[in-house]
Amino acid sequence: MPGAPYRISNSEIQTFQRCRRKWWLSYIESWTPKPSVGTYVGPLALGSRIHAALEQKYKNGKSLLGEHSRMVEEARIMMSGDGFGLEKLDNEAELGRIMLEGYEEWVDDEGLDAGLDVIGVEQILELPMLAGKVILMGKLDLRIARKRDDTRAALDLKTSANFNDLLTTMHMAPQLLTYMTLDHVAGPGATDMSTRIDGAVYRMLKKVKRGPRAIPPFYQEVTVRHNVFTLRSFWRRLQGVLTNMHDTRRAIEDGGDPLVLAYPTPNRNCTWDCPFYKICFMFDDGSGVDDALESDFVRHDPYAYYGDREPGSE
Repeated sequence: MPGAPYRISNSEIQTFQRCRRKWWLSYIESWTPKPSVGTYVGPLALGSRIHAALEQKYKNGKSLLGEHSRMVEEARIMMSGDGFGLEKLDNEAELGRIMLEGYEEWVDDEGLDAGLDVIGVEQILELPMLAGKVILMGKLDLRIARKRDDTRAALDLKTSANFNDLLTTMHMAPQLLTYMTLDHVAGPGATDMSTRIDGAVYRMLKKVKRGPRAIPPFYQEVTVRHNVFTLRSFWRRLQGVLTNMHDTRRAIEDGGDPLVLAYPTPNRNCTWDCPFYKICFMFDDGSGVDDALESDFVRHDPYAYYGDREPGSE
């Protein structure tokens, strides 16, 4: 209904800050690409399968390699049904198996899971902001406690071709700051200090088959913590970006021109981090962009990840 608050996640905030056009198409127009080869293979698909298998291990005690094999088989069935070749999927399945097999060996050798307790799984946290005009939300997948250093943290599992890409800005990553803000103000940590997270434990897996020419390390664990001063500063930053997002969305919904309000911010990453890369220029050169959207994209719920939540409104 008019005036109802918007639900906004960290992912949407980062999309807005990265490129307003991508944000508009993804979160207001709710477009997503139709299934293609890229749905099942490529860096994003590979990382998603590995991440999902790791989550199942820690959330539900499932077999790491068994879960990965199951997801590969699901992708195989879908690709075969759509008439796609399977060679690239087979190569990525082998890479994923090697990465996960090595992860289990590494964790066992280092004793990383000894004394680690999962104290929270898939906790959805919500916090009204801007006098109730916006509801900030986050989904904390894994909340852990570690006896060896008395850490209560989010466990975040990541894959990357280069650890330096993650390490250089990990201490500034807004995802963790958002989770900590929600946890301290609106989550169980707000009332139960024994569960409040003080940071995140990042476990990183390198996308490499660990052959004789591969350069270690192939796995790495890093702990990042934030103090109250950092969280207070981040809280002020949130006020600014959420105000901009709310006002921009309201203006578009009231009939404002998206070319004015949701302008693009192109850079060299567009080719791999934006599903709208191939049609973006069509908004500006008079081409039939509406036909292209209808041909290659479908409408979806950008907040389906959060379960029974209605995107954009209360």
